[in-house]
Amino acid sequence: MKHKSFIDKTTEVLNTYHGAGSIYLFFADFADFKLVNYYYGIEKGNELLDAVVKFVRNIPEVAYCDRVFSDQFLFIVLAKAQRSDEEIIASYNHFAEAFLSAQRPKYPACNLRFHCGIFPMKDRNVLEAIDNANMARLDAKRTGAPTAVLFTQSKLSELAARKEKEREITLALHENRFAFYLQPKVDLLTGQIIGAEALARRFTPEGALIYPDNFIPIMEQNGSIVDLDFSILEQVCQHMADRLRKGFPVVRTSVNLSRAHILNCEDLDKIHAVVEKYGIPPDLMEFELTENILPDDFEKARSFGDRLRAFGYKTSVDDFGSGYSGINIWQELSFDVLKLDRKFLSDDPILHSRNAAIIPSIIDIAQRLNIDVICEGVERADQCRCLLELGCRYAQGFYFSKAVPPDTFYQIYHDQHGHYPLSFHVQVEEVR
Repeated sequence: MKHKSFIDKTTEVLNTYHGAGSIYLFFADFADFKLVNYYYGIEKGNELLDAVVKFVRNIPEVAYCDRVFSDQFLFIVLAKAQRSDEEIIASYNHFAEAFLSAQRPKYPACNLRFHCGIFPMKDRNVLEAIDNANMARLDAKRTGAPTAVLFTQSKLSELAARKEKEREITLALHENRFAFYLQPKVDLLTGQIIGAEALARRFTPEGALIYPDNFIPIMEQNGSIVDLDFSILEQVCQHMADRLRKGFPVVRTSVNLSRAHILNCEDLDKIHAVVEKYGIPPDLMEFELTENILPDDFEKARSFGDRLRAFGYKTSVDDFGSGYSGINIWQELSFDVLKLDRKFLSDDPILHSRNAAIIPSIIDIAQRLNIDVICEGVERADQCRCLLELGCRYAQGFYFSKAVPPDTFYQIYHDQHGHYPLSFHVQVEEVR
C-alpha cells in the first residue's frame, strides 16, 4: 500500500512537471538496521527512520520522499538542469554523509550506512523506475558498495533474466515440480539417525535437478516462498502418513518456515491443519526458523514459536551464529533445538580457536535450558571428533549424507538399521 501511495503521488508530481532537467528515482535503505533496534530499541529506531524522511524532503530538487517499508525509502529528484551520472552520485554522497554524520553520535554502537540505487527516468513509468532502482539498490547491498549504484543497461538484462526465472518458478509451482529431499541428523556418540531435515528441490520439465540457491532468494523476495513452504509441508506429511499407515519407521522431520509466516498469524492455523489432515503425531514434526529473521520480528517470532509448541511441535532456531540476534534469543524465545551454523566449523586457525571457546559455553546454556544443539555442515571425521570433544552431540552434513530423495533416505535407514557407522572415537566424560 505504501508503494502504491508513493506511485500515485509521484505520478501526480510528474504530470505537473514540465522542466527540461533530469529525473531520477532513488531507492535507499539502511545497512543492518536491525542492529539499531537491537541496541537502542524500536522507538529510537523509528526516530531515525522519521529523521530520514524529514531530511530528504528538505533537500533542494527532491520533489517527494516517503518511507515505503521498514527501513526502505523512495524519493524522486527533479534536477533543474541536465546532470551527468557522476554529478548525481556525488550529490547523493554529499547529502547522505551530511545526514549520517549528524546521526552517528546518537547511535555510536552502530555503523550507520545506506544502500542506495538510482534510476535515471526517461519516461513517466514510476513502477518500472522503482523496479530498476531497487535492482541497483540490491546490487549495492550485495557488493557492500559505499556509494550509490546507478542502474545500467546490464542491470536491465539482469532484470529480464530475473523476470524469466520468476516465470519459470511460477510455472514449476503450478506444475508441481517442487519436491523435498531429506538430510539425516545423527547422534555422534551412537551413529543413530535421530531425525531429518526436509530440503526443497526443483525440477525442470526434462527432470533436471535445480538447487535452492537458484530459486529460494527470488521466492523470498516475491512472496511465492509461502506457496513453496506449504507445498513442501504437504508433501512431507503425505509421505510420513503413507509410511505410518504401512507400519514403517518414521523419524522426526523438520520443515523450514520463512519470515512471511511469522508476519501472518493465520498461517499457523493453516500449518497445523495440514499436519492434522494427515494424522501426523506432532512430536514427529519440527519447524525451523532461521536466526537472521528473528531480530526484526522478535515479538511475532516468539508468539509464533510458542503457539507451534503449544500444538506439540518441536521448534528450532536455524543457522545460529550467522546473524546478530544476541542473548535475547535465550532470554525471550522458547525452542527445542539450536542449529549451529557451519561457521563454527571454520578451519581458520583464529576462528577455530575462538569457536573452541564459544561452543562449550553455548552447549552449557543449552543444557541448562533443556535445548538440544546440532551442528550443520559437518563434512569430515575430525570435525565430528572436535564437536564431541567440545560437547556437541548431534550433527548434520555431507560427512553422513547429502540430501537425498525420501525413499532413498529410508532405504539407507533400513539397510543400516537406523545408524551410520562411526569411524572416529573420542573419550567424552559427559555429552548431552
